[in-house]
Amino acid sequence: MTNFSRRKFLSTAGLATLATTAFGSNKKAITNDAPKQKLMHQVFYWLKNPDSAEDKQKLIDGLHELVTVKQIKYSHVGVPQVFKADDPLKGYQVSLLMVFDEPRGIDEYHKDDIHQKFVKECGELWIKTIKFDALAV
Repeated sequence: MTNFSRRKFLSTAGLATLATTAFGSNKKAITNDAPKQKLMHQVFYWLKNPDSAEDKQKLIDGLHELVTVKQIKYSHVGVPQVFKADDPLKGYQVSLLMVFDEPRGIDEYHKDDIHQKFVKECGELWIKTIKFDALAV
């Protein structure tokens, strides 16, 4: 195996491991329990003051604390990647992705004190959000 193909293999294997860890395997265990269905929740934030580095950092810091809610199994706080292609969601400043083991996890998350604190402390920073929820199939 050459160095190039070894690197490619290791990179591919690493991505496969990450995907399996974050989203689980599609194979279902044989049990009498109802199968769990993962839920992905993604939010895009448009800041009231989009040029304010302080507001952006406050939101990012708040999101990093928010994702400590125990029902969240995987999370990603991000900022937009600049693409040359047209992006229908361009203009947002921060994004959040959370994965729950099952749909009811998001209901528990919304009631959690950490979520309530986030909304109270950071809710005035944005003027618009777009949210997407998707169930694993």
